[in-house]
Amino acid sequence: MAGMNVAVASQPSPRTPASGVRTRQTIVAAAGRLFALNGFHGVSMRQIAAEARVPTALVSYHFKSKLGLYRAVFQAHAAEFTDARVERLETFNASADPERAVRELLEIFVQPVIEMSAAPGGRDFARLVARETNEPREAERGVLAEFMDPVARSIISNLAKTFPDVDKATIHWAFLFASGALAINHAATGRIERLSDGLCQSQNPREFVDRLIDFVTGGILTAVQADRARRRASLGG
Repeated sequence: MAGMNVAVASQPSPRTPASGVRTRQTIVAAAGRLFALNGFHGVSMRQIAAEARVPTALVSYHFKSKLGLYRAVFQAHAAEFTDARVERLETFNASADPERAVRELLEIFVQPVIEMSAAPGGRDFARLVARETNEPREAERGVLAEFMDPVARSIISNLAKTFPDVDKATIHWAFLFASGALAINHAATGRIERLSDGLCQSQNPREFVDRLIDFVTGGILTAVQADRARRRASLGG
């Protein structure tokens, strides 16, 4: 980010012994669990070292700083989190049926997250992304800008192509609300389970994916209709 010094996580050298690579992976996995539960500012390097069962000095040796380690957690999951989305977005074409196009874009946005949640460490990472998405100081770290924003910008661009007559601000707000709905589910606070007395299960993909897509599709289409109505009213017709 311009005007900001952001620590970059050190990468393992091609000559790093296998034991060193395993140590890095162990530390990253431990950090992912703790960051997901407590956030960036709620975890110390000492706590991460204890969780990984390694000396604190070894954590510093591999990652230089807590921010370097935080970024390494995102780097470890970036490919599985984004590659499937990018591949499908590259072949996306706005449908003649706007509702179908919106649903397809939302499936591209949501489905890889669900699949990743089933992988080792994936659920912790999904919760971490949800936490970072709602963290007031996330811009200081730059991880969302680097690892998440490219996909977000592509989805926003495709929504704009689907509704070329709609105000760009409406499109951007629609994406923000959609990502918020996904994030609040992956925060895994247990609130929906509590409010529903166990009827709803936020960590069961079959329980919420279709409902989420139905809800957000309806919201986007309603926002589009409202934008068009405002434009007609402003033109006196």
